[in-house]
Parts: sequence; C-alpha cells; structure tokens
Amino acid sequence: MIRLFLVWALLGSTAMARQGCPDVRSTAYLAQQISLADVAFSKMDEEAFRKARWASQRGVACLGEPVQPGQAAAYYRMEALGSFLDGNHAQTVGFFKSMLQVAPNYMLPEGLAPNGHPLRVNFEVAQGTVPMVGDPVARPMEGVIRIDGKVALELPKDRPYVFQHLDGEGRVQISAVVGIGVEPPRYTMGRGMQTAGQVRRNTSATVSRAKRSGPAISVNVPLASIAAVTAAVSGVTYAVAASNETRFWDPTTADSELKSLRDRTNTLVWVSAGAATVSVTTGVAAFVVGEF
Repeated sequence: MIRLFLVWALLGSTAMARQGCPDVRSTAYLAQQISLADVAFSKMDEEAFRKARWASQRGVACLGEPVQPGQAAAYYRMEALGSFLDGNHAQTVGFFKSMLQVAPNYMLPEGLAPNGHPLRVNFEVAQGTVPMVGDPVARPMEGVIRIDGKVALELPKDRPYVFQHLDGEGRVQISAVVGIGVEPPRYTMGRGMQTAGQVRRNTSATVSRAKRSGPAISVNVPLASIAAVTAAVSGVTYAVAASNETRFWDPTTADSELKSLRDRTNTLVWVSAGAATVSVTTGVAAFVVGEF
C-alpha cells in the first residue's frame, strides 16, 4: 500500500507528458476502472483494487477527453478510500476535501462511522476546513484550464485536484492529478489571468459550435455507467455486510472470528453507503443541461 502512495505522489508531481502515454484514454475507460476499484474493494480483493486504482491514476494522466465534475468526484472518493486503507489520514482528508468541493452535499452517516472513528475524524476535518484562497490561473496562449471538470479561476492550494488544459477546439493537451504543494503542469501562457469573462465566452462559444438554440439535455454515458455500477456495488456490499452481521450474532460463531467479522461489517457498510451516495450524485450529474 505504501507503493500506491508513492505512485500517486509521482503522478501528482510530474507534468504528465502526453507522449508518455501508450494510449489515449477515454472518460468511459476511467469510469470503468473506478468501478472496478469499487467492486474489488467490496470483495476485499486488495490486488484487484491496487490494479484498478493504478489504472485509474494512469487513466487520468492519459485522458483524451475533458473530465466531468461527477467523474472527478468518483475519482476522489476512490482515492480517499484507498488512502484510508493505506493508513494515510492526511491524504484521506485531502481527497475528502476534493470530493466535497465537487459534491458538497455528501454526508457520512453517524450510524456507519460513529464519533471517534478514524474515518469520521478524517471526513469531519475535511468538512470543517475552510478552503484556502487558491492561486490565480495564468491564461493559456490557447484554450482554457479546467479544474475538477470546470473552467477554473484559481488553482487549489490545500487539496489535490484534476488539472486539464484544453485547446481552442476542446482537445485535451495536458491532464494530471496535482498533489498538495505541487506545482501544476507547465503550459504555454498568454498575457494575464483566466477570468470569469473568459469562462462566459468559452461557454458561449461551445454552445454556438454545437448550434444549440436553447438548453439541451444530454446523457453523459460514463457518468451513467458509474451510477449504475456503484448502485450495484452498494447493493452487493450491503448484502455481504448483512450476512456478516448475522454470523456475528450467531451464538455458534467462534469467539476468535468476532473481531474480524465486526471490522469487515463496519467497512462494508461504509463502502455500501459511499457507493450509494456516489451513485445518486453521478446519476443526477449524468443528465447534463447544456455544455459547460
């Protein structure tokens, strides 16, 4: 698990040269790998979880499409989960902060992580921290800089974030996960800073290119995929948790098994709730009004 943290740190500290990617990845591929990580965790398959997490990390660096906010939220949830399993509480807090920035209504039920539980402590620290004012975004010579799936006005200073540089045609030039205290990838800069006016012009140009006469409702297939799979993961993990709970209270169960059963049940119930929350969040986000 320590190796996973070192891999993430390496990903966050480099410029993610596009030429270093064997293949350009789609957001559908990223959604698939995040879903595989969820399923692997629900089965407590550490090797499969490690493989899917690595593929997700590399997938972000090699994306050929702009990531959407719901996908960023799902990615942050996966990383928070992996960081918690690593025992890296600072990194868990950081990814929870990133997820809450994208999905501020996410709540961790008290019944699933009681007061004093390390996971609740991590979550509440993230929830109660006032975000720092970020650094202004230097205007690129061409295109826009996006953070967490949206055109950005500032670069976060106190949490990890997904950084993407899109050219004037909306093609991804740079895609990376930037860690706390790490410089963002370098790109050719123009004069001044990226502004709200530029954001509005970019949005208008995007809609004009699509020749839309009004708001159009579209379905984001990768997000819908995440919603469907995480809903399934929620159901499976809840069922397994219920089965473990039954065994825990069975008087014929050996005392030596009780601690492991309790720990597995608590973990699975948390994963079930987390997956259900992400399923709802991404399910709603899958139906996008307009294009931003």
